[in-house]
Amino acid sequence: MNKKEHKPLQIALAFFNWYCHPDFREEIEGDLMERFNNYYLKYGYAKANRLFIKDVLFLFRPAIIGNIYHLTHTDTMELTHQNKRLITILAVALSILSIPLIAMGFTNEVNWSTFDFLVVGILLIGTGLVLEFILRKIKTLRYRIILGIVLFVVLLMVWAELAVGIFGTPFAGS
Repeated sequence: MNKKEHKPLQIALAFFNWYCHPDFREEIEGDLMERFNNYYLKYGYAKANRLFIKDVLFLFRPAIIGNIYHLTHTDTMELTHQNKRLITILAVALSILSIPLIAMGFTNEVNWSTFDFLVVGILLIGTGLVLEFILRKIKTLRYRIILGIVLFVVLLMVWAELAVGIFGTPFAGS
């Protein structure tokens, strides 16, 4: 048997070494290697590698990463995961709002007023903040997914009503 066959995929191991906090790395890597060897004996090299990659990916979570300073090696202000999501929400909302703004410069068919931008901005940021609330307060993945889908369906229905009036309310667009 070739010794190279007993080693897991090096890119998965390199990814693990990158994200794992140095204080935990040696012990967890030993456990991962032991699991890989058990998989190798039971399933063979190809399936052992797939299961090793799965194990490495499932370990990628805040408890293993710990303090993210070792990932960035910068002295910049560290943002928590939740604050990064809030910044992402604002960035996505501004990106979506920039589409009609740019289109107004190229065509006369897109004609939004300041009020239109304000309403859509409130709608997008409000939806993003409700999604953030769901992600922070709901612990079960199943309920997160269900509530997230309901939230986006409501967003699309309100957007469609404001744009073209599919329900015929007084708020309907022209």
